[in-house]
Formats: sequence, structure tokens, C-alpha cells
Amino acid sequence: MIQDINDQAREDIYYDTLKGVLLYHNTLEAYPLHWHNEPELIMPLSGSFCIKFHNDTTAVVNCAPGDLMLIAPGTLHEYMSTDQVGEKMILLFDITSYSQVSLLVPLLKTLPPYVHVKKSQFPVQAARLQDYFWEIERLYGESDEFLQISVYSLVTLILSQIGSMHLSDATVVSDNKDLQPKNIEKLVNVTNYIDAHRGEDMSVDMLAEMAGFSKFHFERLFKSCMGISCYQYITKRRILLAQELLSDTGLTVMDVALQSGFFSLSTFNRVFKDTNGCSPTEYRKLYLKGADRVKQPTDKAAKNAHRAAK
Repeated sequence: MIQDINDQAREDIYYDTLKGVLLYHNTLEAYPLHWHNEPELIMPLSGSFCIKFHNDTTAVVNCAPGDLMLIAPGTLHEYMSTDQVGEKMILLFDITSYSQVSLLVPLLKTLPPYVHVKKSQFPVQAARLQDYFWEIERLYGESDEFLQISVYSLVTLILSQIGSMHLSDATVVSDNKDLQPKNIEKLVNVTNYIDAHRGEDMSVDMLAEMAGFSKFHFERLFKSCMGISCYQYITKRRILLAQELLSDTGLTVMDVALQSGFFSLSTFNRVFKDTNGCSPTEYRKLYLKGADRVKQPTDKAAKNAHRAAK
């Protein structure tokens, strides 16, 4: 669901169905200026609407059925309604949560603030991207973990194809040594290590040494390529592990904290609440309540009606 927009126009995303992925249908009503850390993919289903961008320059882009729109992380934008009725599908994806697609993070940074894939200009590619979108909707909400992996793969396919189509329009700094393949490969290895050992004690110094960089260069490189600091990445991965343990095990909150790499319960509670807007105990109650609701027979229209409007 979508959380409230804060004073800095930042919109926080809460993943209530599938970790790191949020998919929902929405009307074409106007929505105020905002931004978020996640890439946003939009597919108009009926009617048309405009998106106004406010980054380096102000641009208004009209989207029609058959088009797709990718909005890059950190892009200020707002929805402007042109039709009284209509529907769109929105997909938000926390790309830093999955090491298998972390290679896309520096590549996304080379894209412009938005990419508009017009059906009239790219009919074959637009049709293929829409097929991916519909397949994600079909699999979204499935409890089978193998099917969930398919969702992540489909999102990766969409991002990769759009990035490939519009690479020539991106602002690429040819002498930026941070984006050299060997550096990206080292960072992917580090993120894989973090994912495998996030419940253990680790330090930025240790990870920098593992990558073969000084601490200063490693921290600068990590932030440049991943969009967040190494410490923030470790914390994010630990919180995601804690969410999994709270959702799928009967461990006490203290045991969840320890197994997630937090060796202070007060620190764990504070960081978890800062990230999720609720305490670990409240999160578990909300998850169990949501799981019970999912078990009840509901049709797709009823489930979509409960999603937050954007």
C-alpha cells in the first residue's frame, strides 16, 4: 500500500503482498507532487492521463492505453487527470532488495528521469512489455515461492528491455570509472556476501577490504553505484530478514533481532519502526491479520478495491 506523503514530498511504500514488489490497479484521478526511491512502472488500461515532471525541467507527458511509462527513482512527478473515467496499473519495485538484480541499480542511474514507451512508436516492444505486466499480475499474490521468483524475473525483464531501448537517450559519463564492469562485479559480490551473512556481525571496513578498496573509496563507490550507503544497504537487508522471520516463524522479537544481525533489542525496535512505521510486534499482528484475510475467498476486483488510491 502507499503511505502518506511527507513534508519533503517523499512517498513511502509498504509491501503488503509480496516483499519488494507492489502491484495495484488505480483510477485516473489526479495525485499530488511526490517522489520515491523505487522505480515506478505504469501501464494505462483505459482512458488517458498526464504525468507532470518537476526535476531539471518541467515536462507534461500524455499516456494512452498501449503505452508504458518508467519513472526513475527520485523523480518528482504528479498525476494530472484528463479523463473522468479510466484505469491504470502501477508497479513499484524495491530493486536494492534483491542481489540477483542489483546489477541493474547503476544501469538505472544512466536512464533519464522518465522513459515513455509509446505504442505508436514501438508497437512490438510495447506489446511484449504489456505481456510481462499481465503475467506479473497473474502471479502476484501467489504463495508459491518459485512463482514469486518468476515475478522478480519478469520485473527485471521489463527494466532491462526499457533500459536497452533507451540507452542512447541516457546521460552516460564515459569517463566515470565507478561504472566500470569490474567495479560493479566487485560490488555485486559484496552484496551477495551481505545477503548470505546479514545475520552475522560485519563492518564496512571488512567489506571494503574484501572488495580490495580503501574504506573511503569503497563507501564512495558503493553509494555512487547502489544509490544508498553500504551501511544503509546492510540495514535494509537485515530489516527484510527480520520481516521474513516475523512473518514465517514463531520466534520471539529478541530472537528475531539476534538472527537478523541486531545485537541490541532497543536498536532493532527503533530501526524497524523507522523503516516500517510500526514496531516488530505490530508488524507481526498486521501480517497475521492480512494472511487470514487472504485465506478468505475474494475475487480480484474486491482485492483491488482495497488498494490505496494513487
